[in-house]
Amino acid sequence: MKFMGDHPLRGQTELDTICTILKVNPLCGVGGAGGAWAGGGSCACPQLCAEHEVLRDEVYCQVVKQITNNSSSKPDSCQKGWRLLYILAAYYKCSEVLRPFLLAFLQDTSRHPELPFHGIAKACELNLQKTLQFGGRRLFPSSMELRAMVAGRSAKRQLFLLPGGIERHLKIKTCSVALDVIEELCHEMGLQHPEAFEEYILFVVTDRGQSVRPLTRREYVLDVATETERQDPSYTFWCRRVVWGQPLKFDNELYVTVHYNQVLPDYLKGLFTVLPPARPGEQHFPHVAKLAALQHRAKDHHHLPTAREVQDYVPPQLFRLLKAQSWIHMVTQHMQQAQALSAHQARAQFLELQQQHHRLPLHPGRQPERPQLPQQGDPCSSISPPWAASPASSGAHRQVLTEGDPVDTDTASHGRIQLPLCGDHPGTRSGGPMVVALPPMVWAPSAGPGAVPSGGCAHGEVVGSTGEEADAAAQ
Repeated sequence: MKFMGDHPLRGQTELDTICTILKVNPLCGVGGAGGAWAGGGSCACPQLCAEHEVLRDEVYCQVVKQITNNSSSKPDSCQKGWRLLYILAAYYKCSEVLRPFLLAFLQDTSRHPELPFHGIAKACELNLQKTLQFGGRRLFPSSMELRAMVAGRSAKRQLFLLPGGIERHLKIKTCSVALDVIEELCHEMGLQHPEAFEEYILFVVTDRGQSVRPLTRREYVLDVATETERQDPSYTFWCRRVVWGQPLKFDNELYVTVHYNQVLPDYLKGLFTVLPPARPGEQHFPHVAKLAALQHRAKDHHHLPTAREVQDYVPPQLFRLLKAQSWIHMVTQHMQQAQALSAHQARAQFLELQQQHHRLPLHPGRQPERPQLPQQGDPCSSISPPWAASPASSGAHRQVLTEGDPVDTDTASHGRIQLPLCGDHPGTRSGGPMVVALPPMVWAPSAGPGAVPSGGCAHGEVVGSTGEEADAAAQ
């Protein structure tokens, strides 16, 4: 009732009342940076809601009672009660006994647009469903996130990076988990099936690329952000493909660009080239020259490549087998055909040729012990596709995980897991992305429901509410 304004605060703030309900001592410094929640230690005070199911049910029942037929003289009393329920549903499960009744209450409200607060009721229901499925938020919110939720703003745009430094700002809600992000990015790349989602993983990168941690699909994105920001404010999120069981597709431009950016660096390092014991035959060099011409066109260049550019387009262990003038002559011969392609078509054909040329069961290239830190904007990555090969690599000791979450089984071993052969072993895993340090995530006031920051610079701008925009429209 204090939070809803129906009882005097008596020296407390609204944030203090939330801390009391969640049973967190604000002086213990749990949950974030700044204000009463500054610090980073763990709270030694009893977290009664977390430890006692009967108390969680009691809190749920008391909040529901306060927002049912609310007759308070305070105009925002009921609205604050719904916001409190929204926060509570993001953190704590109710008992199996209370569950059907609580869900029925939320669904009865959300399914009737003529009722006030039907929008936030739906948001509460989604939070509760996520909490029942994934266990609830693990860390208490930072002071900035908590203030945003208390004010009814619970979604923000978070920056995620794809191979090549491609930026995607996604709307992250209070209960968004890593799987939600992967699915949204996959949908943007034209992927719709769950088996395709299994081939991608989110990573959080800190210490200027020296520390790379894969996220389990069940981890809450804002929990990871809150925890990581205390350690390194310039952390970044990356998404990489780590399993290559599904065949490549070429009808989506973002998909082609992402995979081209991930495959190209390994090709240029020579990881896709298995040289025979004898000198490669003449039929091998025109294929490499064609790939060089496609790389040149993929940059949207129309001029003939220079000698330096040709050298950059050919793996070094192959380039030194012929004179530079011979390579220039062969690449120039393929440029006429490449000129007729768009940059997107050139990238797609490059990938298609790689996939066709390496259908033999080649072993993946050996992964470095830690991801290499490239220059800013360098599209290289140490995650190799199934065609990447190293003559010294052996398949006898390949580690193969069982089907399921790629990182739930053994997070620590992710960096040493190898990739599958082309479509043969969809359960094989690998890790180690390219990393680039970018600006941190920052909370900011909302410009309105659904507002998108211009310029792509706002890494954590609050963009949505807890569903109250739907309630306002209904009224």
